[in-house]
Amino acid sequence: MSFRIHKDRYLYQQSDTFNQYITVSGPLDLGYGQFSYDLSVNVSGSYIATPIPYNTTEIAKYCSYSGSSITILKAGTWKFAYSIQLDKSGGGTTFVDIWIKVNGTNVPRSASRTTVVGQNGENFVYCEYVLSLNLNDTIQVYFSSPDNTMTAASFPAQTTGNYAPPNEVPAVPSIISTLVQLSI
Repeated sequence: MSFRIHKDRYLYQQSDTFNQYITVSGPLDLGYGQFSYDLSVNVSGSYIATPIPYNTTEIAKYCSYSGSSITILKAGTWKFAYSIQLDKSGGGTTFVDIWIKVNGTNVPRSASRTTVVGQNGENFVYCEYVLSLNLNDTIQVYFSSPDNTMTAASFPAQTTGNYAPPNEVPAVPSIISTLVQLSI
């Protein structure tokens, strides 16, 4: 037996013995969102777990943010992804751990570790997860490092000199988080 969406309004079911159209109440009504933060965030101290906040909603349906928490407004299976631009002002080579929490609890096996080399040694991290989330669940991204100069760094748009039109480069947020609801 196989299923597929047909013209956004019907689910077509096929087996060896019959074909059938099933009316559904309308197109799938799934959520999505993208949130970012346009300022830099320093770790709170050596080995201190620090949440990364948001201050911009790029687009959102069935999710919202407040401070460092993204709240789910429709239960289901969601894909959650983040990208973080890392930097540090201190010298040497230092690692940074990044992970997610749901409802204030660490998500098992969600941590990633990368190394930032030297002062102004920018590094980019991208991770994605598939999560089963309930109404009003919250998601947060945390980072920690033994180097208290570690930063989730933002950079302004580049629009002058070599970056004059038409070569402008958009601003770099310290974090961009994206959610896509996969099922209800």
